[in-house]
Amino acid sequence: MLRTELRSRTAAKRGVMRGRSAAACLTAIAVLGLAAAGCGSSSSNGGGSSPGATPASSASGGSGGGSTGSSGGGGKGSILIGTIAGTTGAYGSTGVAMVNGAKLAVQDINAAGGISGRKFNLTTANDNASATVASQEYQKMVSNGAVAITGSGDTGPATAAMSGRLQIPDIGVVDDAGITVYPKGPSQPPLPWAWSFGLNTFAWGAKDAEYALKNCKSLAVLHDPSTYGGGGDDAIKLAYKNAGKSIALDEAITENWSTGATVGLTSELNKIKSAGADCVVVWLTPQDTAAFVQAMHSAGDNFTILGNDEINADNTFANLAGAQADGAIGATITSLMTPSAALKDFMKRYQAEFHVAATPFAEATYDSVKMLAQVIKDNGGKTDPKSLQAGLNGVKDFPGLTGTLTLSATKHATIDESQLTAVKYVAAKKQWVPLTSGQ
Repeated sequence: MLRTELRSRTAAKRGVMRGRSAAACLTAIAVLGLAAAGCGSSSSNGGGSSPGATPASSASGGSGGGSTGSSGGGGKGSILIGTIAGTTGAYGSTGVAMVNGAKLAVQDINAAGGISGRKFNLTTANDNASATVASQEYQKMVSNGAVAITGSGDTGPATAAMSGRLQIPDIGVVDDAGITVYPKGPSQPPLPWAWSFGLNTFAWGAKDAEYALKNCKSLAVLHDPSTYGGGGDDAIKLAYKNAGKSIALDEAITENWSTGATVGLTSELNKIKSAGADCVVVWLTPQDTAAFVQAMHSAGDNFTILGNDEINADNTFANLAGAQADGAIGATITSLMTPSAALKDFMKRYQAEFHVAATPFAEATYDSVKMLAQVIKDNGGKTDPKSLQAGLNGVKDFPGLTGTLTLSATKHATIDESQLTAVKYVAAKKQWVPLTSGQ
């Protein structure tokens, strides 16, 4: 269980960092009547779009975009769902993958005849890492009849807060679970209307700590101050506390998620050397992680780099860092290392449809939409919020692309540490390979 002081420290980080400014939060409150706590939990970093700017939305699937779904029982119209994701900026490739995963799921559901004779419609929006925009889009989608929303990866705290306020399920990649879904720690109850699929900051942080405790003399941690970075940081600190050890250096780094512009990290290199660390968890964007690795090599340093769940989610980090990425440590969902027939088929179709390789974010979002469809089917076509909530909390052994998935009233994240395998980047092969048992 996370200590009270650990939770308080995390809450304090969120209060300082979430959202780009107090004005952004005030805008959201004025426009939507949001609770201040929900707005204050925004995970967007750095500069970016104007708080009041709403990006264009798109719709697909079923009998055409814009059709409203039934929020009641077994209606006869199409079933509308939404996807909110940052498809531009530092994590733009993640957002695009989420949208693409939802699109393929809707295509597959409709190709099979829909659910209870009803087709799915999908509407999507780019939140551009803005909590205000994400909140506005959530409200708009629900007003248009969406029965559930997937996302957001960038602004999960905002969408998770909206799910509770509106009591409409938030599923898929919700800020990679962690503090966003379990604000009081992994052993405490989750938010009742948010379920996160796939990557989980608590799990990846614990995996980093597991490697470091076995292989590192001293550890430094650089992380963004959002719920995303906070979840990984908390898991690492908890593992070190349980091992009776302490972390040599823990630094929060403010990034610019909206544009992806890198930040200067030279001063952090000096702090790490002064602290005597030989390993560094760099829980930052792939761009900033690559920039740190390059700065490290330029300075003649040779720390072992451990990453977050983005370091090997796609090729962004490896392409930017090049040969200097060699030896970096990450983790991957074990079931994805030996793809099932269903996953192989998905990856093939995804590549053909979008001309890019699928990522865990696409697969997790696909799983969330397909699971939602199964819940609606099992509920006799009911799409009212309480039926969906009860159905999601009752899912057991769902055959997903990311593994066999189970949820409950206390389990709102599909992946934990036991489902991960540590991997290392081998530059000569341009591949992430599993670590051997001795590593």
